[in-house]
Amino acid sequence: MNGILLIDKPLGVTSHDVIFRLRKILKIKRIGHTGTLDPAASGLLVVLVGTATKLAPYLTDTDKEYRGEILIGKATDTEDGAGKIIAAKPVELRLDIDGCLKTFFGKQKQTPPMYSAVKQQGKKLYELARQGIEVERKPRPITVYCLRRVSPVIYENQTARFSFTAAVSKGTYIRTLAVEIGKRLGYPAHLAALHRTAVGVFSVDSAYSLADVAAGNYRMENMVAAFKKEGIFEVGAAIAKKIKNGQAIPSAELATDSDKIVLAYEGRLLAVYKKKNERYFAERVWN
Repeated sequence: MNGILLIDKPLGVTSHDVIFRLRKILKIKRIGHTGTLDPAASGLLVVLVGTATKLAPYLTDTDKEYRGEILIGKATDTEDGAGKIIAAKPVELRLDIDGCLKTFFGKQKQTPPMYSAVKQQGKKLYELARQGIEVERKPRPITVYCLRRVSPVIYENQTARFSFTAAVSKGTYIRTLAVEIGKRLGYPAHLAALHRTAVGVFSVDSAYSLADVAAGNYRMENMVAAFKKEGIFEVGAAIAKKIKNGQAIPSAELATDSDKIVLAYEGRLLAVYKKKNERYFAERVWN
């Protein structure tokens, strides 16, 4: 059992919980995911099964897309709806939400929140946060490709709330983005809801629930799907045999000048090879 399983994670469970359940359902130990979703968030979790776990280095750094809701006027200690309210300011004026969102486009730096799985001095930040400890965190480079309001702004109970879609680079915390949006508008804010809709080339529209998997109503993606954007180089039986043995291959045999290529045989992923001195050497091989 080897492949990519797309799961629509429900609210209220951790990504680790999902893997634990799938391990029992599928009766397989070799399984993992490519990017954590908070318990308060739902949506696409890309799960790697069997030899597909070797794909992790190629999928953890992919861009992601989300749909969510931001509440302006109240801040929480966890930056989302699961936390305690730590600040409030009545919203009494109409806000230029669209103008504010446009200021976030492009490359920038973001400081990871304390309630995150980022490790510092051997401990996850959320473990320190639960002990009431806050430490200095280094800002990380991120890119916001798209950030757009997709609902009317609802003004009620001295707050403003609206839905949005976002397309961002790896390592972007949407919770922190919500807080920063509030700051630029002059108010405390937090992320009220979040649903991940895409991870790289994979969409939540093709994902299955845990109940689907338990009932056997699912289909795993072929591992070559992970490299749709890069393109796949299909080889014949003779070269496939060399690849399975981890042999270096002269660039003339592959008829390509790419520095890095993804190789497949009869539609099945074989390896990722890198070029050096007119020869290609195995970076990763799937047997």
